[in-house]
Amino acid sequence: MAIVPVGSIPLQVPEPFSPEFELQLVHQLHNLIPPIIGRFLDESLDIEVNRVLARKRYVRRRKSKRKESGVYCSKCRSHQRQNFRRNGHYVRGLNTSWGPVSVQVPQLKCQCGGNVKMSFRTVPARQRFWKDLEVEIQAQSADGLSYRQIKVGLDQRLRGSVGLRKLNECVLQQAAQPGFWKKWLAGEAPPVVRVDGIWVTVMFSTGEQRTDQLGRQRTVKSARKIPILAAQGVWPHSGRTQLLGWMPADGEDTLSWQKFLENMNEAGIIPEHGLRLLVADGGSGFRAAYENVYWTTPLQRCVFHKLRNVARAIRVPAGLDRKASREYSTQFLRTVARIWQAEDESDACLIYQEICQNWQAHQPKAIETLKRDFEDTLAFYAVQQQAALKGETWPAYLLRTTSPLERMFREFRQRYRRAILFHSVQGLLAVTTQLAKRFS
Repeated sequence: MAIVPVGSIPLQVPEPFSPEFELQLVHQLHNLIPPIIGRFLDESLDIEVNRVLARKRYVRRRKSKRKESGVYCSKCRSHQRQNFRRNGHYVRGLNTSWGPVSVQVPQLKCQCGGNVKMSFRTVPARQRFWKDLEVEIQAQSADGLSYRQIKVGLDQRLRGSVGLRKLNECVLQQAAQPGFWKKWLAGEAPPVVRVDGIWVTVMFSTGEQRTDQLGRQRTVKSARKIPILAAQGVWPHSGRTQLLGWMPADGEDTLSWQKFLENMNEAGIIPEHGLRLLVADGGSGFRAAYENVYWTTPLQRCVFHKLRNVARAIRVPAGLDRKASREYSTQFLRTVARIWQAEDESDACLIYQEICQNWQAHQPKAIETLKRDFEDTLAFYAVQQQAALKGETWPAYLLRTTSPLERMFREFRQRYRRAILFHSVQGLLAVTTQLAKRFS
């Protein structure tokens, strides 16, 4: 057993060859760290009192300036700090990720005999969980753990019982109004922005009430799917990506997309600040909103979505088995994909014309789908050429599709599927806020 001094605290560390070395060390740390945290909090609380009274401990009241403080006496309603004095402490508990901590909260007394009410920033009134534990609970909830699973771990660590309602309040408190987290200035805004939506099931009140088996009145709810609209910024010269903002909407209609794009515009993501290209799928709602807000910015129609629509329109010749049908469709899609693999826009148009001529008779529906909004799928070539004039190389795979944004959505979908559905929009916002922090 080795004795390691940690400040004035001796830490007994077992020999490294002990089979339970790690467990014993962690156990001792969990016993030693909570008192240290408590001491730091006590000192911080005393500093707050010093600022209110404008004097340190054991300094006479006449030495402080005659000035109103931010607190008042509950009896005479005085705000004069010279009328106040320290009146000992009371002990309260606080749960941290290292375990329960005892905190000495200072008390103030007025010369009239009344108590002075003071709100502390270090440990607010009725705060049961410290910030580190709140962050841990929120992260566990974002990872898909249920409240009961989180409760089991906390009960063992805190040597008590944590209520499910308290966990719910802790998770939902991060459900602030979603939006864009940063004001983008000239030269800082991402040159390319991908936008798309991810759908999730949420319960909404129908306005009706029902009586359950215990005679309690319950709100009747029904499930409805709503989208989370999101924007991902891309800096093609470095390959950097960042989640710029998101918001829940009623649907992917024009009104919802217009509100989202207006928020993006107000955040400073505009052509004057460096925006050069928007990448989106072919939704009619987004297209109409785009023409109202970002009509001066080139719009790149997602090539992946275009190919997917073409694949759905393919008509396989009769007589082919399943394997041959798959090979036929794959070969046709590879032929079409050559359009966007061309070196420049002129070569892409030549390949497009050739494919239309050769396949019009065999695949009329697929060619008709390919022709729809085809010009929008070539917007990235002009943007690429403009970047080349400035000496920058922008890879085409960063400009053509929203697929990287879809890959980011995978983690969101995994969490949403574990929840199956959300019982309120506030719960959805809380989980999405925690997930979005990982990509912002």
